[in-house]
Amino acid sequence: MTIGERIKDLRTEANLRQSELGKAIGFSGQVVSNIERGYTQPSTELVNRCAAYFGVPADYILGRTVSRYTAADPAETSEVPIKIKSRMAQLQMSLPDLIKKSNLTEEACCDILAGKTIPGIDATAILSKALNTSMDYLVGNSEYSCAIASEDEQDIILRYRQLSKKGKRIFLGMMEKMEEEKTE
Repeated sequence: MTIGERIKDLRTEANLRQSELGKAIGFSGQVVSNIERGYTQPSTELVNRCAAYFGVPADYILGRTVSRYTAADPAETSEVPIKIKSRMAQLQMSLPDLIKKSNLTEEACCDILAGKTIPGIDATAILSKALNTSMDYLVGNSEYSCAIASEDEQDIILRYRQLSKKGKRIFLGMMEKMEEEKTE
């Protein structure tokens, strides 16, 4: 795939016209068109602006990597793969299931799970939705893996937080009783 083809793919995925992309990165739509058609090679500045705009590494646009995500610094430890694996285990989700639900490539998912790649904000959002959890959980800002799915759930949580310690024990006891009755 050429540089122009990669830029075109990114642009069409973002539902942008050439003129819109050109305006966003400070070039004309004609320049974008010429690059996408292979008539001219982009400048370093254009590649860097496109990379920043689309949130991908410049190496991806240049064809040096197939990953749209920035490689992790080996010295940096990330909780993201651990949290993803933990949530997958909770949901009894396989890797093929995650790939299907997230629409990320197998390579991207494997790289993220192996800790070779730190997902960008877009991939983290996609993964959190596929895993029915919050982005805060995946990046380690929350220890709770369950996402609030409705206004009713949010109301229950807010009211639970207002209960006394004794009230919370009573509430949890009622929930356990309801669970037991459901299985009978």
